[in-house]
Amino acid sequence: MRGSTEDEELMARALSWSEMFATWPQARRDELLKSARLERYRRRTLVMGHGRNRREVLLVVSGCVEVGSLSAVGRKYVNALLGPGQAAPLVRLLEDAPLGYDYHAHEDSVVVHLPADAVVAVLDADPILWREVARLALKRQRMSVSMLQGLTLGTVRRRVAATLISLAEFHGSQQESGTDLRVRLPQQDLASLLGLSRQTVNKQLRMLVDAGVIEMSYKRLTLLDVQALSRIAAQE
Repeated sequence: MRGSTEDEELMARALSWSEMFATWPQARRDELLKSARLERYRRRTLVMGHGRNRREVLLVVSGCVEVGSLSAVGRKYVNALLGPGQAAPLVRLLEDAPLGYDYHAHEDSVVVHLPADAVVAVLDADPILWREVARLALKRQRMSVSMLQGLTLGTVRRRVAATLISLAEFHGSQQESGTDLRVRLPQQDLASLLGLSRQTVNKQLRMLVDAGVIEMSYKRLTLLDVQALSRIAAQE
């Protein structure tokens, strides 16, 4: 069927430019495609939940996938926003590692589902490819440590600036006016990502707007002066 062929071509392209699989030999990516499937999700729908037993690695093709959870009292916590080319959760490559978060479509999204057993089989057949998994895992660990340090030691202003720069790295689109965050980012979602109240985040964003560092419109943000934002994020 034509639709299936188009999906296969889309998955093949996605693997070829993704952060984890781009350096893999074509033959190894082709092996993964044999068991991969492509799914399309409407905004706010569940992509993968921590209560499910299926072990899979997700690769975002387009849109954005939110990684998070709800507390016992219903408070939302956002751990990350995955953009095109990003793969997660790497922990599912371990047989006995539970899934700690829920994955929802933050926007209308297209996602490749890769069975974890199939990924591990390819990695074991060509062990040097584990290097890419380790590299990506270490990169994310560094980012997590940096974020944790910001949460415990950084000022609110610094934390907001650092988070905007991090989001721009994965979701930024360079425009004449600055770097536009292509992901929908209501202030409540940004507050959940930072572990702050919406009022606190709004105050900090308004200060950055007044300083000419960012520009805000309905659920959109543009970084007008990335260098100034970086200086704020680096302040002790």
